[in-house]
Amino acid sequence: MASSTKTADTEPSAPEIAPIPAPIVVTPRCIIRRYHISDIPRVAHHANNPNVARYLRPHFPSPYSLADAEAWYQFACTGDRPLSYINKHSAICDPKTNTFMGSIGIRPLGADETRTVELGYWLGEEFWGCGIVPEAAREFSRWVFENFTEEEVQRLEASVYGVNLRSQRVLRKAEFVYEGTRRRAGFKHGEAFDILMFGLVREDLKKEG
Repeated sequence: MASSTKTADTEPSAPEIAPIPAPIVVTPRCIIRRYHISDIPRVAHHANNPNVARYLRPHFPSPYSLADAEAWYQFACTGDRPLSYINKHSAICDPKTNTFMGSIGIRPLGADETRTVELGYWLGEEFWGCGIVPEAAREFSRWVFENFTEEEVQRLEASVYGVNLRSQRVLRKAEFVYEGTRRRAGFKHGEAFDILMFGLVREDLKKEG
């Protein structure tokens, strides 16, 4: 009768976990890199905060569960398809520990705005007030212009609720230009908000340089 005891050669091996991706942007206060599966618990931890979700788009889950973080990871890591087919999202991480602190990314617009991408970002509340997001937004925007052609990206834009003074300061520090206000264009939690529009074009960076 054959023994049913498994030998070391027949034991299933644990699945290999890919290494943490190399940074695409490095600044004194943060690094920006592709998401890694190890980020999922920290995404859920930082995003499950009503103060973080307060001025984000209504589709941002709140409360934010571990399942929401897992779904976001799958979406953000779909692959390296062309810009016109996929959003590009990255993790903002601590430069010393490489641990997740927040998120930044772009979303391509369509129709006659096919060369415009929308910038979005958020940061865990415990890291607010440290100058991380202005630095991340400025250098990530520069990375976008450097890594996509003029036929792919001519313009970055960001929209902010009028009551969100913190994010307005972020964009101004990141060299975005205030372009106007869409009065009472936003609505969340039963309240209407003005939406302030900010933009950045390649020529702005050329003037800066």
